[in-house]
Amino acid sequence: MRGRKKSPDIRAAILRCATEVFAQREFHEVLTDDIAAKLGIGKGTIYRYFDSKEALYFATIVEGLKGMRAAVDEALRQPAPLAVIIQRLVETILRYFWNRRDFFILLHRHEPKLDPRERAEWQQQREEVVEQVRGVLERALPRPTLGRQHPRQAVEILFGMIRSAALFRAPGDRPAALANVIAAAFLHGVTVNAAEVGRVTRGEGVAGARLARPTVARRQLQHRRGGKSIS
Repeated sequence: MRGRKKSPDIRAAILRCATEVFAQREFHEVLTDDIAAKLGIGKGTIYRYFDSKEALYFATIVEGLKGMRAAVDEALRQPAPLAVIIQRLVETILRYFWNRRDFFILLHRHEPKLDPRERAEWQQQREEVVEQVRGVLERALPRPTLGRQHPRQAVEILFGMIRSAALFRAPGDRPAALANVIAAAFLHGVTVNAAEVGRVTRGEGVAGARLARPTVARRQLQHRRGGKSIS
């Protein structure tokens, strides 16, 4: 038994099952026996691939992040205008979360049981994705822009928008449509005319994206300042 070669397929099956079970219950409520029973294998088989329940939990996160990074790599591979790249990136991550709901739940659950070294590696995997996107912004944005001056914060804002869209998605939400809205709002703000969102994310530029009319509050403030613009 000890000399038998480990099977990548068995390991992958254990990870898929563990991700599902861990997402349904808190870490301390899950037994290794539960995962083994769901798979129809002995608990000893799981321990041939993972040293402990903690190691298995950690592996579900790392494998999911590696898969997400590969998907992001593919999305960023083809050169395109910045708006197109951002839309493509957002849609890719949303679809990844859509198709891996259990992984998404685990990714955003703060589990104190992880070893500090495991948590550090988890953070490193995420950091690599952040660096990918930060590099895109630094290369594509003009130097005076806020996103170019503070790329790390810009990436975290973008990821926050993606996370919220995935976490609070409605039954009728679709990744492509959400990606258009998120990309337009991220690049040009929520004052972009809603009818222009598609043009913005096709890379037709800010010049083609007309701003919506000033709100009542904005017009009143302008009036109090003697009609001068506050922009």
